[in-house]
Amino acid sequence: MPLAQKAGATEARRPDVPARPQSSTRYCVCQQNKRARKNAPNKSVSAGHLRLRPLQAVAERAQTSISAASETTATWYACIANAEFMLNDVQNEAFAEQLRERKRLFAEKNKEIDFFLVSEPTWLDDKFPTESKRVGRPCVALVSSDKIWMTFMKLRLDRVLLLNLGQISSGEALKSGGPVPEFKKPSKWTAPYAPYAPGWWKVFMPSSQQ
Repeated sequence: MPLAQKAGATEARRPDVPARPQSSTRYCVCQQNKRARKNAPNKSVSAGHLRLRPLQAVAERAQTSISAASETTATWYACIANAEFMLNDVQNEAFAEQLRERKRLFAEKNKEIDFFLVSEPTWLDDKFPTESKRVGRPCVALVSSDKIWMTFMKLRLDRVLLLNLGQISSGEALKSGGPVPEFKKPSKWTAPYAPYAPGWWKVFMPSSQQ
């Protein structure tokens, strides 16, 4: 047996041989490495945070766009007259049919409704103090942002006042100052068909006024 192996075997069998002492320098370096690993930032968390930042920026830009869109204004027009003529006059029954036909057309073309009936619009006295004196009360306005169609409706309805509301928000254009009044039933009905049921106009009003 080689001498080196004999020496190793003899050393392993001797219990009185003390353990080899560790170097103090090596011990300090190990402890420093442990503390450094413990205090090091979590790279996975930091990377995840960096990945989320672009998504947060996109969400913030989208929210800003939505807020800006809700404040967009348009030029609105109105045909206004007293409520009795607009909604309950037998001579003006074609008005209801015209609104129904236009609503059906918009549904077929998948277009958003841009015309409404507004009872006692607040803009009448605020923006048109002189013209408001020519309108019987209570009143109802047909409001839309379609200038060509509103010009046609003025000619069709005849006894209405056509107004240019200017660049205002939809909320301002559709703001109501009072409900539609209750109409009296005609004492005598001579037409060969039944009159329109009261409340037919509700489907053409903003949802907040229905």
